[in-house]
Amino acid sequence: MPSVPAPSLLLYFALSASLCVPGHVWAQQTAADQERSTVEATPASEIRVDGRLQETAWTEATSISDFRQFEPDEGAAATHRTDVRVLYGEDHLYVGARMHDQDPSRVQATMGRRDEWNRADWFLISIDSDLDRRQAFAFGVSAAGVQLDATRSSGGQGGGGGGALFPRGLDTSWDAVWYSDVRLTSEGWMAELKIPYSMLRFSSAETQRWGIHFTRTIPRLGEQAEWPLVPREERTNLVSQFGYVTGITGIESRRNVQVRPYTLSRARAEESEQVPGTAEWDRTFDVGGDVKVGLGPNSILDVTVNPDFGQVESDPAVLNLSAFETFFDEKRPFFVEGINKFEFSAGPGELLYTRRIGAQAPIVGAAKFSGRTEGDLSYGVLGATTGQSFDPTRHYGVARLKQQLGRYSSVGGIVTGMSAPREETPDRRSSLTGGADWDLRFGDNRYGVEGFAAFTHLRPAPAEQDSRAGAAGKTWLRKRQGDWTGFVGLDVFGDQFNPNDLGQLRENNMVVMLASVEHNINGGESFGPFQRASVRTFNTQSFSYQNGLNQGLSLEVGTNWVLRGFQRIEVSAEAENPFGGYDLYETRGLGPWAEPAQAKVEAEFTTDSRRSWEIEPEAGFTMIEDGGRSYAAGLRGNVDVGTRLSLSANVEAEWERSVTAWSANEALRRTDGGWQIGTEARRTPARYLSLGPNQLDQTLQGVEPITTSPRRYFVPVFGERDTRSIDVTTRGTITFTPQLSLQLYGQLFVAQGTYDRFQILQDRDTLVPLDAYPKQNEFAIQSLQSNSVLRWQYRPGSTIFLVWTHGRRANPSANPLARRDRSLYERSFRDHVADALDLFPRNTFTLKVSYTFLR
Repeated sequence: MPSVPAPSLLLYFALSASLCVPGHVWAQQTAADQERSTVEATPASEIRVDGRLQETAWTEATSISDFRQFEPDEGAAATHRTDVRVLYGEDHLYVGARMHDQDPSRVQATMGRRDEWNRADWFLISIDSDLDRRQAFAFGVSAAGVQLDATRSSGGQGGGGGGALFPRGLDTSWDAVWYSDVRLTSEGWMAELKIPYSMLRFSSAETQRWGIHFTRTIPRLGEQAEWPLVPREERTNLVSQFGYVTGITGIESRRNVQVRPYTLSRARAEESEQVPGTAEWDRTFDVGGDVKVGLGPNSILDVTVNPDFGQVESDPAVLNLSAFETFFDEKRPFFVEGINKFEFSAGPGELLYTRRIGAQAPIVGAAKFSGRTEGDLSYGVLGATTGQSFDPTRHYGVARLKQQLGRYSSVGGIVTGMSAPREETPDRRSSLTGGADWDLRFGDNRYGVEGFAAFTHLRPAPAEQDSRAGAAGKTWLRKRQGDWTGFVGLDVFGDQFNPNDLGQLRENNMVVMLASVEHNINGGESFGPFQRASVRTFNTQSFSYQNGLNQGLSLEVGTNWVLRGFQRIEVSAEAENPFGGYDLYETRGLGPWAEPAQAKVEAEFTTDSRRSWEIEPEAGFTMIEDGGRSYAAGLRGNVDVGTRLSLSANVEAEWERSVTAWSANEALRRTDGGWQIGTEARRTPARYLSLGPNQLDQTLQGVEPITTSPRRYFVPVFGERDTRSIDVTTRGTITFTPQLSLQLYGQLFVAQGTYDRFQILQDRDTLVPLDAYPKQNEFAIQSLQSNSVLRWQYRPGSTIFLVWTHGRRANPSANPLARRDRSLYERSFRDHVADALDLFPRNTFTLKVSYTFLR
């Protein structure tokens, strides 16, 4: 497959989108609008929020009660009656709900921290106030009075899953200031919500019409009931299927102004370099703050200055032996809240990966401006700068647009930029990325074409001429609804496409053909012992973009079965490279390697999700063509102890046996005295060791040397890898009140590995034994870390955090030039755990106080 110029690649994907779309995609589907379920809001004066619903306005308001089950029996009437009424005043929207229950003593009022959807009875309202049919604001309250606020988007086809029946599509990173109260009664429980208009976005029209959706969950029944019910097959655009709330007139958008300064005191203890074995303390005091300002009815500005995210849970320790970096989830509140407006998916990667911001230096400041016009154009601009000692040296910028077309379709674009100092020079390097994406629906949302076209341009320094430009794109044709769904598509990534200065992508230089099919058995209805079941297959065939080299075929099939007893079974099988394929990256830049075929099987079982405890065992096995094997086993569990304590644990273990893998790239040279190998695994080592007179003459015959006088080579060395790892992660939440909670997290991670039976990669298809290899490659990871966070929301939007972070970590490795009597790999897990406990700990204590000024 010949290389394609970047402009031609972008043009191809843009044309493919326009040619595949019928004209009626652009039309508004007003007929569907007229058929929507509707609730009438009733005007009211000030309502006292006390969970009693005693004011006359509640009695006079229109009630809706025809809730239908989404889980477990889709479409059936809800087991228990729910009555919901909506009022509106000059500054607030009010929602009152009576959740009837034939056995009110069994209403689950389990406490939890704010924004934690736990195993309790919940009532949730989702409001699409600007009627964009893409995203809604969600406000939930449990029978224990715990609040949850979130944005809500696509709901997927699955249900809530798990014991908590978590509604799909909720992003709890969004925080609002609103009011609620609940009350347990002899007939069930009641909830009363008061939502300021300043927390919503809506037009300036005299008469409002908003999208609205209500959800009630009853965990002991495994039931999730909704008004209106959105069928499973239509939940890929959940918000567009909401009902309407009408009758709201004469209200004005209130400007949302929140100023949240913080003060912070931190004490950090680490091992002293001058006196090993003793602690050296460092104490700091800091200030900063956030500002949120509504700039009109549908736009908002967020600014943060000198932010601190010390209350955020630490990243877990992992074992990564691949050629690619590890990407962790974003957890920092400023970069999580509302970030969906900036997301741009580039196949397996993203053009925006906000963890890049602040990775090299502390954040000095950042700002986000986002909103939506009355013409259904959503927009977002993000800027950030970082640097040591409050000196900005690295700059990041993002601009994103998305135009909605009709009810379901959209087109959009993005531009990102980064500028940073070049290491050890006064010059700066920069990067620019951009692209267009589209999601075009037709056939009443049953079919669609989606894709993107993107470019990257990297300039290491102004004085250099080695700027690199690359392009990528995809086109997928998808069937979105029905018992049979799936897609076929083509992804293309040029060999110079690299968004990793501000985005994330593991692999480029590939052309991938994809096909996926999913089928709901028995039309998604119950049969035999099953509530529902589905089967899916996902298949890819890849070639390198640069020269068409076969990168292998992947075939995957999986099934998901939900039993009538609310247990779940998942089984999957995968075959990789059954007809051969080359890995372009395993050698870390020294050419392709013929990866052996492998087959993998995985299985998982989940116990009855209605209980106060849940256990999920899982196991996996991989068989490799050349005799290698890998195994995995895990056990997850969670339990509610009473109404105030929730515990969870996850234990995972993995083993590898005789897995052929890259070990090092070694420098070799031929001298008059014979062959030598570098003492360091680098292209130009400082010293060499002797391998003997004729060890590699035949092995390296035909391999291109990097110099000829003397003959020097830089070649990949592979070995048979054995590894073992165990990960024990625990979490706990003690909730004293809905505003005061203690959250605990801990992880013990131990891994060890060794390489043996070394081989040189003679050519991309041939590995040749290197019996005289004089080195060893062994490693271990010993990590123990924990976070304890006491969180008190002492007034709406204002919080005190007391945080203790504890860590012990070491990565011992064997001296590659000296064999040990007892290798790292031969040591037991108990020995490595003991070593981790003997490490000198790093302790950090943080007190952070924030106060929110509201207008």
